[in-house]
Amino acid sequence: MDNSGLYLFLLFIFAVTMTGGWIPTIRDWSQETFRMLISFCAGILLGAVFFHMIPEITEVLGSQLGFPVILGFLAIYVMEKFIMVHPCEEGHCDYHKIGLAAYIGIGFHSILDGVAIGAASRLNLSAVILLAVTIHKFPAALALSSILMKGGEYSRKKVLSYMFIFALTTPVAALLSVFVLEEFNPYPVGFALGVSAGTFLYISIGDLLPTVHEGDEKKLSNLLCLSLGLVAMFLSMGTA
Repeated sequence: MDNSGLYLFLLFIFAVTMTGGWIPTIRDWSQETFRMLISFCAGILLGAVFFHMIPEITEVLGSQLGFPVILGFLAIYVMEKFIMVHPCEEGHCDYHKIGLAAYIGIGFHSILDGVAIGAASRLNLSAVILLAVTIHKFPAALALSSILMKGGEYSRKKVLSYMFIFALTTPVAALLSVFVLEEFNPYPVGFALGVSAGTFLYISIGDLLPTVHEGDEKKLSNLLCLSLGLVAMFLSMGTA
Protein backbone atom coordinates (compact mmCIF):
# COMPACT_ATOMS: atom_id res chain seq x y z
CA MET A 1 0.00 0.00 0.00
CA ASP A 2 1.47 3.38 -1.02
CA ASN A 3 1.36 6.45 1.20
CA SER A 4 -1.73 7.95 -0.46
CA GLY A 5 -3.66 4.71 0.06
CA LEU A 6 -2.52 4.57 3.69
CA TYR A 7 -3.65 8.16 4.31
CA LEU A 8 -7.10 7.43 2.87
CA PHE A 9 -7.39 4.30 4.96
CA LEU A 10 -6.44 6.15 8.16
CA LEU A 11 -8.95 8.87 7.33
CA PHE A 12 -11.59 6.15 6.94
CA ILE A 13 -10.66 4.72 10.35
CA PHE A 14 -10.99 8.15 11.93
CA ALA A 15 -14.41 8.71 10.35
CA VAL A 16 -15.74 5.29 11.40
CA THR A 17 -14.51 5.76 14.96
CA MET A 18 -16.01 9.23 15.27
CA THR A 19 -19.33 7.96 13.90
CA GLY A 20 -19.44 5.24 16.55
CA GLY A 21 -18.60 7.77 19.25
CA TRP A 22 -21.14 10.30 17.99
CA ILE A 23 -24.22 8.05 17.89
CA PRO A 24 -24.69 7.70 21.69
CA THR A 25 -24.58 11.49 22.09
CA ILE A 26 -27.58 12.05 19.79
CA ARG A 27 -30.23 10.92 22.25
CA ASP A 28 -30.68 9.38 25.70
CA TRP A 29 -30.65 5.59 25.63
CA SER A 30 -33.11 3.56 27.69
CA GLN A 31 -31.64 1.29 30.35
CA GLU A 32 -32.69 -1.80 28.40
CA THR A 33 -31.17 -0.56 25.14
CA PHE A 34 -27.97 0.47 26.90
CA ARG A 35 -27.54 -2.96 28.49
CA MET A 36 -28.10 -4.68 25.16
CA LEU A 37 -25.50 -2.41 23.56
CA ILE A 38 -22.98 -3.06 26.32
CA SER A 39 -23.64 -6.82 26.04
CA PHE A 40 -22.82 -6.65 22.33
CA CYS A 41 -19.66 -4.66 23.00
CA ALA A 42 -18.60 -7.12 25.73
CA GLY A 43 -18.89 -9.84 23.10
CA ILE A 44 -16.79 -7.76 20.72
CA LEU A 45 -14.03 -7.35 23.32
CA LEU A 46 -14.06 -11.04 24.31
CA GLY A 47 -14.05 -12.08 20.66
CA ALA A 48 -11.17 -9.73 19.93
CA VAL A 49 -9.15 -11.36 22.72
CA PHE A 50 -9.81 -15.02 21.93
CA PHE A 51 -10.29 -14.97 18.15
CA HIS A 52 -7.70 -12.35 17.14
CA MET A 53 -5.23 -11.14 19.77
CA ILE A 54 -4.21 -14.34 21.56
CA PRO A 55 -3.91 -16.43 18.36
CA GLU A 56 -1.83 -13.64 16.79
CA ILE A 57 0.70 -13.42 19.63
CA THR A 58 0.91 -17.11 20.63
CA GLU A 59 3.60 -17.89 18.07
CA VAL A 60 5.61 -14.79 19.00
CA LEU A 61 5.46 -15.10 22.80
CA GLY A 62 5.16 -18.86 23.23
CA SER A 63 5.26 -19.95 26.88
CA GLN A 64 5.56 -16.29 27.99
CA LEU A 65 2.06 -15.51 26.70
CA GLY A 66 0.41 -15.49 30.13
CA PHE A 67 2.67 -12.85 31.67
CA PRO A 68 1.63 -9.80 29.59
CA VAL A 69 -2.04 -10.88 29.68
CA ILE A 70 -2.17 -11.04 33.48
CA LEU A 71 -0.14 -7.82 33.65
CA GLY A 72 -2.76 -5.97 31.62
CA PHE A 73 -5.60 -7.56 33.61
CA LEU A 74 -4.09 -6.55 36.96
CA ALA A 75 -3.17 -3.07 35.73
CA ILE A 76 -6.82 -2.19 35.09
CA TYR A 77 -7.90 -3.94 38.30
CA VAL A 78 -5.48 -1.94 40.44
CA MET A 79 -6.33 1.28 38.63
CA GLU A 80 -10.07 0.81 39.26
CA LYS A 81 -9.99 -0.54 42.80
CA PHE A 82 -7.24 1.62 44.28
CA ILE A 83 -6.40 4.65 42.11
CA MET A 84 -9.93 5.65 41.08
CA VAL A 85 -11.59 5.20 44.48
CA HIS A 86 -11.40 8.80 45.67
CA PRO A 87 -12.48 10.54 42.44
CA CYS A 88 -15.57 8.29 42.40
CA GLU A 89 -16.87 8.87 45.90
CA GLU A 90 -19.73 11.09 44.74
CA GLY A 91 -22.42 9.70 42.46
CA HIS A 92 -22.32 7.59 39.27
CA CYS A 93 -19.24 5.87 40.64
CA ASP A 94 -19.56 2.55 38.81
CA TYR A 95 -20.05 3.96 35.33
CA HIS A 96 -17.46 6.65 35.96
CA LYS A 97 -14.80 4.08 36.87
CA ILE A 98 -15.77 1.77 34.03
CA GLY A 99 -15.66 4.64 31.55
CA LEU A 100 -12.19 5.76 32.58
CA ALA A 101 -10.83 2.21 32.65
CA ALA A 102 -12.33 1.40 29.27
CA TYR A 103 -11.03 4.65 27.78
CA ILE A 104 -7.49 3.92 28.96
CA GLY A 105 -7.55 0.21 28.11
CA ILE A 106 -9.13 0.47 24.67
CA GLY A 107 -7.18 3.66 23.93
CA PHE A 108 -3.95 1.76 24.58
CA HIS A 109 -5.11 -0.97 22.24
CA SER A 110 -5.88 1.65 19.59
CA ILE A 111 -2.26 2.77 19.73
CA LEU A 112 -1.21 -0.83 19.15
CA ASP A 113 -3.63 -0.99 16.22
CA GLY A 114 -1.78 1.93 14.69
CA VAL A 115 1.59 0.25 15.20
CA ALA A 116 0.23 -2.94 13.58
CA ILE A 117 -1.12 -0.97 10.61
CA GLY A 118 2.22 0.80 10.18
CA ALA A 119 4.04 -2.53 10.27
CA ALA A 120 1.60 -4.06 7.78
CA SER A 121 2.11 -1.08 5.47
CA ARG A 122 5.89 -1.51 5.61
CA LEU A 123 5.48 -5.21 4.85
CA ASN A 124 3.17 -4.42 1.89
CA LEU A 125 0.24 -6.36 3.31
CA SER A 126 -3.15 -5.95 1.65
CA ALA A 127 -5.83 -3.48 2.64
CA VAL A 128 -8.04 -6.43 3.63
CA ILE A 129 -5.60 -7.34 6.41
CA LEU A 130 -5.43 -3.73 7.52
CA LEU A 131 -9.22 -3.57 7.66
CA ALA A 132 -9.27 -6.74 9.76
CA VAL A 133 -6.94 -5.13 12.31
CA THR A 134 -9.37 -2.26 12.91
CA ILE A 135 -12.70 -4.07 12.49
CA HIS A 136 -13.63 -3.45 16.13
CA LYS A 137 -13.24 0.34 15.88
CA PHE A 138 -16.93 1.17 15.45
CA PRO A 139 -18.31 -0.97 18.31
CA ALA A 140 -15.41 0.02 20.57
CA ALA A 141 -16.16 3.72 20.02
CA LEU A 142 -19.88 3.03 20.47
CA ALA A 143 -19.23 1.32 23.80
CA LEU A 144 -16.85 3.97 25.10
CA SER A 145 -19.13 6.85 24.23
CA SER A 146 -22.18 5.06 25.68
CA ILE A 147 -20.44 4.35 28.99
CA LEU A 148 -19.13 7.91 29.30
CA MET A 149 -22.60 9.30 28.59
CA LYS A 150 -24.23 6.89 31.04
CA GLY A 151 -21.88 7.91 33.84
CA GLY A 152 -23.38 11.40 33.83
CA GLU A 153 -20.02 12.98 34.61
CA TYR A 154 -19.46 14.52 31.20
CA SER A 155 -21.45 16.70 28.85
CA ARG A 156 -22.09 15.63 25.26
CA LYS A 157 -19.51 18.15 24.07
CA LYS A 158 -16.87 16.76 26.43
CA VAL A 159 -17.63 13.15 25.44
CA LEU A 160 -17.23 14.10 21.78
CA SER A 161 -13.91 15.78 22.53
CA TYR A 162 -12.71 12.60 24.26
CA MET A 163 -13.88 10.51 21.32
CA PHE A 164 -12.06 12.87 18.93
CA ILE A 165 -8.81 12.17 20.78
CA PHE A 166 -9.61 8.44 20.80
CA ALA A 167 -10.29 8.48 17.05
CA LEU A 168 -6.89 10.09 16.42
CA THR A 169 -4.84 7.52 18.36
CA THR A 170 -4.73 4.81 15.69
CA PRO A 171 -3.96 7.09 12.70
CA VAL A 172 -1.27 8.99 14.62
CA ALA A 173 0.33 5.78 15.92
CA ALA A 174 0.26 4.30 12.40
CA LEU A 175 1.99 7.34 10.89
CA LEU A 176 4.62 7.40 13.63
CA SER A 177 5.32 3.69 13.20
CA VAL A 178 5.74 4.15 9.43
CA PHE A 179 8.07 7.13 9.57
CA VAL A 180 9.89 6.62 12.90
CA LEU A 181 10.44 2.88 13.28
CA GLU A 182 13.30 1.65 11.14
CA GLU A 183 12.78 -2.04 11.82
CA PHE A 184 9.74 -4.04 12.86
CA ASN A 185 10.41 -6.24 15.91
CA PRO A 186 7.45 -8.56 16.52
CA TYR A 187 8.29 -9.42 20.16
CA PRO A 188 7.67 -6.02 21.87
CA VAL A 189 4.56 -5.50 19.75
CA GLY A 190 3.35 -8.99 20.69
CA PHE A 191 4.04 -8.31 24.37
CA ALA A 192 2.15 -5.02 24.24
CA LEU A 193 -0.72 -6.74 22.46
CA GLY A 194 -0.80 -9.32 25.27
CA VAL A 195 -1.07 -6.51 27.84
CA SER A 196 -3.89 -5.04 25.78
CA ALA A 197 -5.64 -8.44 25.71
CA GLY A 198 -5.50 -8.48 29.50
CA THR A 199 -7.13 -5.05 29.72
CA PHE A 200 -9.87 -6.20 27.35
CA LEU A 201 -10.51 -9.27 29.50
CA TYR A 202 -10.90 -7.23 32.67
CA ILE A 203 -13.09 -4.59 31.07
CA SER A 204 -15.42 -7.17 29.53
CA ILE A 205 -15.57 -9.71 32.39
CA GLY A 206 -14.95 -7.50 35.41
CA ASP A 207 -16.91 -4.42 34.35
CA LEU A 208 -19.27 -4.77 31.40
CA LEU A 209 -20.88 -8.16 32.00
CA PRO A 210 -21.75 -7.56 35.71
CA THR A 211 -23.18 -4.14 34.77
CA VAL A 212 -25.35 -5.71 32.08
CA HIS A 213 -27.18 -7.95 34.55
CA GLU A 214 -27.73 -5.52 37.41
CA GLY A 215 -31.48 -5.39 38.03
CA ASP A 216 -32.33 -6.50 34.52
CA GLU A 217 -34.99 -9.16 33.99
CA LYS A 218 -34.51 -9.52 30.23
CA LYS A 219 -31.22 -11.37 30.45
CA LEU A 220 -31.92 -13.54 27.41
CA SER A 221 -31.79 -10.53 25.08
CA ASN A 222 -28.49 -9.50 26.67
CA LEU A 223 -27.10 -12.99 26.16
CA LEU A 224 -28.19 -12.84 22.53
CA CYS A 225 -26.41 -9.51 22.04
CA LEU A 226 -23.29 -10.90 23.72
CA SER A 227 -23.40 -13.86 21.35
CA LEU A 228 -23.83 -11.57 18.35
CA GLY A 229 -20.68 -9.69 19.35
CA LEU A 230 -18.76 -12.95 19.65
CA VAL A 231 -20.08 -14.19 16.30
CA ALA A 232 -19.16 -10.91 14.60
CA MET A 233 -15.56 -11.23 15.77
CA PHE A 234 -15.46 -14.93 14.87
CA LEU A 235 -16.65 -14.22 11.35
CA SER A 236 -14.10 -11.45 10.99
CA MET A 237 -11.34 -14.05 11.37
CA GLY A 238 -11.93 -14.94 7.74
CA THR A 239 -10.75 -11.47 6.65
CA ALA A 240 -7.43 -11.67 8.46
